[in-house]
Amino acid sequence: MRMKNKSHLYFCLIASLFLILKLTQMRFKFSDGFTYMYMGKLILEGLTPYKDFFFASPPLQPYIIAFFEIFIGNKILLIKLIPIFAAIGSAFFIYSFVKKKFGDLQGLTASVLFLFSFLILLTTDYSTGINSTIFFILGSIYFVEKDKPFLAGIFAGLALLMRLYSPFPVLGIIIYLFFYKREKLLKFVYGTLGVFLPVSLIFQIVSNSEYLNQIFFFRLNLISGIGLSKWTVIKFFVIKDLVLVLLSAFYFLFNKEKKKLILPILATSFSIILYIVYSDVYYLYFGLIIGFLAMFSTKFIFEFYNSKNFKIVLAIFLTLFVLFNSVIYISNYASASNIPFSNEITNFVIENSNSEDTIYGSFEIAPLVAILSNRKLAGNIADTNPKNILTSEFTMEEIEEKISGVKFIIGKGNLLNDGTLTGFDASTPLNYINKNCVIVQTYPVVNDLSGNNIVVIWECEITSS
Repeated sequence: MRMKNKSHLYFCLIASLFLILKLTQMRFKFSDGFTYMYMGKLILEGLTPYKDFFFASPPLQPYIIAFFEIFIGNKILLIKLIPIFAAIGSAFFIYSFVKKKFGDLQGLTASVLFLFSFLILLTTDYSTGINSTIFFILGSIYFVEKDKPFLAGIFAGLALLMRLYSPFPVLGIIIYLFFYKREKLLKFVYGTLGVFLPVSLIFQIVSNSEYLNQIFFFRLNLISGIGLSKWTVIKFFVIKDLVLVLLSAFYFLFNKEKKKLILPILATSFSIILYIVYSDVYYLYFGLIIGFLAMFSTKFIFEFYNSKNFKIVLAIFLTLFVLFNSVIYISNYASASNIPFSNEITNFVIENSNSEDTIYGSFEIAPLVAILSNRKLAGNIADTNPKNILTSEFTMEEIEEKISGVKFIIGKGNLLNDGTLTGFDASTPLNYINKNCVIVQTYPVVNDLSGNNIVVIWECEITSS
């Protein structure tokens, strides 16, 4: 009874510990998160995704960011709170789901394993959209368990409007409802489609059919031929969260009663299909299953509940788990990919350009500089991911036409020992730069996860279109 009365307090303490850890590590980091932040700014200026600027994902994330930017303005470091609080919300859904099925202590254990998993510690440093997607997926599963299928469907619809990898776990939920709660299935479908279809239809009409082209047909080009080594990504995930992977494997091997977790099992199974069929797999995609692995691991751990001194051993295990992952994260990854010169580069742009001048460059930093310096990105090209060139979504000629007249181009690459600059991605218009631009500033990059070691600013002459 004492645990039951205090379990919510214990959860708040766990969440607070996670929050304090993350707040101490909040910094600007090289990532595509700045792309979405700049898109939020464009939305507040009256522009529409797919119609006025290219966007290869469903629309919800930049609109969420735009909402927060109404209140915070250019203080966009605060946007990094979104994935942190999304993770805490996801942990609450896990805690509540497991608590309802197995009790308070198991719910708390699962929430600890989730929040302090290496994947969550790392991905909450970046505004990639994965943590919000996890929140909506786990919320959907929680409300299915609470016999609120329409609300569960709404959460599933919001997940679909966040990222295109969310249909995989959602399909697992649908299969579960079909076999185990068929009378609830239609309400779930109504909730899902009631959110997803109207929004998609509006954007399809407003964008003159560019919506489907940009979020769906563009992705078809990525199913094969482009992407990281899946084996490398999988290996990184397994090594970093080996404890959860092993405990989950033991759960499937040795636990004979799996019916109570059949919903997370199906959602996990269909998520794994994503990793099989999609060539462009990133580490963050494993966020779709990390919450479920925390549940499976918890269930296996509690197979030993009746063992002597179980609670003491559990407390020691969870303490070591939290400490080990936190130390690895802080010592090796929290300091990686940081942009310590954000103020310096922003001041340089402000002091050496007029308010009407534009900039262009790497999606990992140019949108950040544009926001902080109150300069526009040339041609409203916020997403300069090199995949846009590699898939022929854009041609370099089209980019050069749009950026004609740009003041600064910001690139991220490598400076070799002999002074040669190389390693710039496919979106960097090197021919244009060689004809029209000169290097005016460089900034060293230390401990970058992509291996780059320099940021370069080129100043360009104004050219006619």
